[in-house]
Amino acid sequence: MSLLLAGGIMRPMIRLLFTLLLVLALASCGFQLRGVADLPAVMDQTYVQIQDRYGEFGRSLERKLRANNVQVVSTPAEASAILDIMQARFIREAASFSGDALISELRLTYRVEFRLLDAQGQPLSGRNEVVLFRDYSFDSDAVLASQSEEEFLREDLEAMMSTEVIVRLEALELK
Repeated sequence: MSLLLAGGIMRPMIRLLFTLLLVLALASCGFQLRGVADLPAVMDQTYVQIQDRYGEFGRSLERKLRANNVQVVSTPAEASAILDIMQARFIREAASFSGDALISELRLTYRVEFRLLDAQGQPLSGRNEVVLFRDYSFDSDAVLASQSEEEFLREDLEAMMSTEVIVRLEALELK
């Protein structure tokens, strides 16, 4: 009987205790789930001015703005603010070389410059720049594998960049 109690009741109690300790540890370190960003009120109706509106970055950015209670409008005339993505570009460069002077790692850098404008096109913020990068192994004998890895990294960087732009918009001190 005592074996049944130890195996039947104690395991759920230990799991519950472990879960409570984990929750307390996370709460004490300041961890909290990311909720809705506190974007400037002027961004209630925002036009996103970007060269490639239908690319991964443009679509991801618009989705995240909508998720943060921003109405993304289709023309600047409808907007209370214009998010001007002045530059969004990838740079691919060698990150390291092997002993026989061949590229062994590549670095993929994604650089975005943006600013926030009012409805008349006057700057509400200065120029902001966000730079993200990832290094990945390059094997000249497996070029197709390296290309598919690079494509995956590009998409990942674009999704991460949209989050970083939202974080920077939240931290803006408007003029």
